[in-house]
Amino acid sequence: MKKISLFISMVMFVFLASYSYAQPGQGPGYNAGQYDGGQYASDGNGGQQCAPADKPMGDCYCLYCHYKPCYYNKTHCEYVPKYTYNKCCRYVPQYYQKQCCRYVPQYYCQTCCKYVPQYYTTCNCQYCPKYYCEKCCKWVPSYYYKHECKPQCQPCGTGGQ
Repeated sequence: MKKISLFISMVMFVFLASYSYAQPGQGPGYNAGQYDGGQYASDGNGGQQCAPADKPMGDCYCLYCHYKPCYYNKTHCEYVPKYTYNKCCRYVPQYYQKQCCRYVPQYYCQTCCKYVPQYYTTCNCQYCPKYYCEKCCKWVPSYYYKHECKPQCQPCGTGGQ
């Protein structure tokens, strides 16, 4: 009993598999004519008729151009002065009078020299680059087709703006 049910299931599987892989137009009720909008057209004697003429469907696709912004940065370089101040030191002579005693009642003056620091500043100028970033915009065309329903298709131009 088990073998019989297995045999029947195998036969049904083969039948279903062959039916599912059948080519369209080769099953029962197939007419060798041409396909015309859901029905096959033939002349009745097994011959084929001419294909039907093309019909306008009332729609068309027009090419449009849309401009999209494309942002980029442009850098500019400008040389600006940069000032630095240095503190410097130099020794300059300083003269002074010194009173000396030669003998008890006799005094005299002597001119002496000593070097003292003198501070001053110097200014240095250097030109350094300074960069400026400028944001710019460029308009880039983007083309696309738009479906339009019209009774008669006329040649579409580049519609839009």
